[in-house]
Amino acid sequence: MLQVFPERKPNPLQDANLCSRLVFWWINPLFKIGHKRRLEEDDMYSVLPEDRSQHLGEELYWDQEVKRAEKDAREPSLMKAIIKCYWKSYLPFAIFKLFEVKDLLTHFQNYDPSDSGALFKAYGYTAVLNVCFLILNILHNFFFYYTQRIGMRLRVAMCHIIYRKTLRLSNSAIGKTTTGQIVNMMSNDVNRFDRVMIRLHILWIGPLNAITAIILLWMEIGISSLAGMALLIIFMLLQSFSGKLFSSLRSKSAAFTDTRLRTMNEVITGIRTIKMYAWEKLFAELITRLRRKEISKILKRSYLDGMNLIFFDTASKLILFITFTTYVLLGNTITVNQVFLAITLYQVVQFTGILLFPTAIENIAETVASVRRIKIAGGQHVLILWGGQKARVSLARALYQDADIYLLDDPLSTVDAEISRCICQGLHEKITILVTHQWQYLKDASQILVLEKGEMVQKGTYAELLKSGIDFASLLKKENEEAEPSPVPESPTMRTQTSSESSVQSQQSSTPLLKDAAAEDQDTENIQHTLSEARRLEGKVGFKTYKNYFRAGAHWSVIIFLILVNIAAQVSKEICFGMCLTVSTLIFGVTRSLLALYIFVNSSQTLHNKMLKTILRVPVLFFDRNPAGRILNRFSKDIGHMDDLLPASFQEFIQTFLQVIGVVVVVVVVIPWIAIPVIPLGVIFLFLRRYFLETSRDVKRLECSTQSPVFSHLASSLQGLWTIRAYKAEQRFQELFDSHQDLHSEAWFLLLTITRWFSLRLDIIYLIFICLVDFGSLLLSQTLSFGQVGLILSYALNVMVVFPWCIRLSVEVEHMMISVERVIEYTELEQEAPWELEFRPPPDWPNNGMIALSDVNFKYSSDGPLVLKDLTTDIKPGEKVGIMGRTGAGKSSFIAALFRLSEPEGRVWIDKILTTEIGLHDLRKKMSIIPQDPIVFTGTVRKNLDPFNKHTDEELWNVLEEVQLKEIIEELPDKMDTELVESGSNLSVGQKQLVCLARAILRKNQILIIDEATAHVDPSTDELIQKKIREKFAQCTVLTIAHRLSTIIDSDRIMVLDSGRLEEYDEPYVLLQNRDGLFYKMVQQLGKAKAAALTETAKQVSPLWEL
Repeated sequence: MLQVFPERKPNPLQDANLCSRLVFWWINPLFKIGHKRRLEEDDMYSVLPEDRSQHLGEELYWDQEVKRAEKDAREPSLMKAIIKCYWKSYLPFAIFKLFEVKDLLTHFQNYDPSDSGALFKAYGYTAVLNVCFLILNILHNFFFYYTQRIGMRLRVAMCHIIYRKTLRLSNSAIGKTTTGQIVNMMSNDVNRFDRVMIRLHILWIGPLNAITAIILLWMEIGISSLAGMALLIIFMLLQSFSGKLFSSLRSKSAAFTDTRLRTMNEVITGIRTIKMYAWEKLFAELITRLRRKEISKILKRSYLDGMNLIFFDTASKLILFITFTTYVLLGNTITVNQVFLAITLYQVVQFTGILLFPTAIENIAETVASVRRIKIAGGQHVLILWGGQKARVSLARALYQDADIYLLDDPLSTVDAEISRCICQGLHEKITILVTHQWQYLKDASQILVLEKGEMVQKGTYAELLKSGIDFASLLKKENEEAEPSPVPESPTMRTQTSSESSVQSQQSSTPLLKDAAAEDQDTENIQHTLSEARRLEGKVGFKTYKNYFRAGAHWSVIIFLILVNIAAQVSKEICFGMCLTVSTLIFGVTRSLLALYIFVNSSQTLHNKMLKTILRVPVLFFDRNPAGRILNRFSKDIGHMDDLLPASFQEFIQTFLQVIGVVVVVVVVIPWIAIPVIPLGVIFLFLRRYFLETSRDVKRLECSTQSPVFSHLASSLQGLWTIRAYKAEQRFQELFDSHQDLHSEAWFLLLTITRWFSLRLDIIYLIFICLVDFGSLLLSQTLSFGQVGLILSYALNVMVVFPWCIRLSVEVEHMMISVERVIEYTELEQEAPWELEFRPPPDWPNNGMIALSDVNFKYSSDGPLVLKDLTTDIKPGEKVGIMGRTGAGKSSFIAALFRLSEPEGRVWIDKILTTEIGLHDLRKKMSIIPQDPIVFTGTVRKNLDPFNKHTDEELWNVLEEVQLKEIIEELPDKMDTELVESGSNLSVGQKQLVCLARAILRKNQILIIDEATAHVDPSTDELIQKKIREKFAQCTVLTIAHRLSTIIDSDRIMVLDSGRLEEYDEPYVLLQNRDGLFYKMVQQLGKAKAAALTETAKQVSPLWEL
């Protein structure tokens, strides 16, 4: 197993005894640490061997299920694999739940409030009953702990399977599967398993409780009990049917979530292009539109949740009213004994059958929908690296493999000649197959294959192909006039060999080579921007977070109205009965539930849109320092919690809280002395809650932050899937993924354990309260009427069920508010300059294209080193300027300064307007760029060319024809309306580069910037691009960054950068006259023949030569 993270503290659970396990005593040391200081990752305990991701993934039997399905000629069933794996560990707790029901039945069978036997006998019964309750609560909490661990294991196993399947996706499946879809599965779909395992037993406990209550009521009041139970069964059936609707809504909303997250991932990965094109508003509108559709489905699901809460609110009293109305109409007389028994039974059935039963139905329906989605259908940027740096990292990774055979897919196109020669030296003794568009490397090859349209048209040595007379020779004419050996005698060639030679010498020589290459860039642009750790909030979730959350959902007047409606609803429940109760409860219940849920869901939508708007306006540095997974975590899991969990939990907490207040008020009014135990117990409760939250908040924040690396690893794996397969690194990446999962499991395991610790101690506190009420009632039996005793005991039992539930909900709400806190944190990020300012440049600006820089210093962050230093220069209108320098010299930083991707120091003028005095969009829209890495977004070809619909079809077809894409697009099924898949993977790199050229032509700007645009394309495409640039931008100012000196040798002037400074700036031919100059030396490194050819070209275009 790959060891990624340092070994954690040993898990104390492994050595804990039975008693310590049952009461969670072994976790106490963690609370002591959390009480003293903020918890860190080092404080977490190592994951247990049986909870490790690799073990759980292999235990799921998915591979066996696939084999069985193939044997039986059927589709493999993920649900069957899950049941086969977990039914043995889950079934024993069904027996425990049966024990809970049996205990309930025995208690009420033996309870006889009319028995006025000896007082000591009553005391004995009370003591035994409370001891039984204590034991039951201990076992009950252990049941929840164990079932939650099963849910955790199932979730981890599913993530393991999903990632493993991701690494095995076929070409067709990759086109149908998006990053957003898989991230959504791992952030939201699999979380259903954590919740459903707790609720699953309710499916049969709820009906069994109802049957038990029917039997007891039948024994007490006869056939009249059927009237109330009939209504209860109707409620349960209606809520059961809602499960299908939940499943449908879940599937629909999940589809919109997939699309939203896919688009968000494209925004994050292509943010540089989006900012330089000034397309932020376009993507903001697109994602907001998707979010609106997603929210419409989520709101309907929330309303169904609200209806279930309304049923819970009204059911017990309505059923009680119908039961005794029927009883009286049949000519019977109601007794206190019958009322007490009915109230107590219906309250228990209400909680399990009307609150938990529909919740279980919802959870199961959503889980089934998630399983159907998951049914396996189908390296993150830790440094800011430009093309040359990325290529060198890839080459270094390849050389360190010390393989026998190397396959190089044109990696030398983005590095300079010296690095290329070093790579050739490192591969001297290796069999190497180089796919390239760079003809200068072919003379060193032993054999050359010439391919055209997928077929081999020629094979031979360099000299043989020159003599063959095919197009190959004509393509080489401009590169070389004669075949000539490398100017450096000791420079080795790349050899194609028939047998492998494992050379120790080559392995050793590659190491210093790579170290030297790395050293060159140590102080150059962007390397210093290492990935920063995610800032983790600390302390309690403040009032400001709650205020912002509610304020995002509605105006304060609406919130005040909601509070008043909730109070009125609770008061009506306590003082009304009969039809008055029914009408008032329905009116107030529907109003408060639907209004509250609307506010909560609307708050989620508002905060999402605000976070999106902020993210689109933060500087590029933020995306360089934060991996995509970390950002996507906020848009997936945190927003998912706000959509799916927080509204229902918050609404349920409010209603339960008011219910508890109503119960306590009634009991205190009837028996004032009950306030004596309530006050100290309340103080103990507040202390316990505060003590618990000091630790649980930190653990919850750790749980959120440790899941980000899981998403980052997933996103980077999808981006580099072919590289992973080429290096046969699937197992290594799977182990790395499992290590990230294990880190998250450490936090999750602690979270569920401390939650059970807290829950058990809550139960003990309220068990003490029940004991005091029971024995107090016995002590005051002479002063209390039988009806008062029955009322007190029934309400006390209700408190025992509802009060701990209310406290747990309050903690759950605070935990989920951490997601709100994290989202709000992203709405308050530092933003770049405004898109528009009051001063707007003229519509035809810039009409000349003059650029001037004065004392420009540039760095990507306030605390980072300068990557451009004291840069002062000018570019004349219509001038064609080449920008060159070694990898990391500052070429791309020069462009970043022009586009103000970070604010430069000094002054930059374009046509006499200071760029810092206008808005970013006014600046960026007026400069066109053809980027080094062509970005194509999911959507139609039309949208990729003209996202704002400013051009006619004729204009679009004309520009496609000019860049020789018309025939290709016409062959697509829907022509320009054909949807491109994620990252435009159904287009080649060259075709995507031509799309970028087409965009530049359509924009018709006076300034064009070309950033290594032809580095990854073949010479014919390169020639086409250069030709179109000369034709379409003849009167424009053109800045070209290129490693191919032949691309910029005919420029009017060439700017030579080194370590962020302007070293040389003049006409190419003038620069070549300076034998000590950097430009001259770089040209000479290409070889005598190539250098001579470039010098001749520079001479021909030089005005001095013409004179």
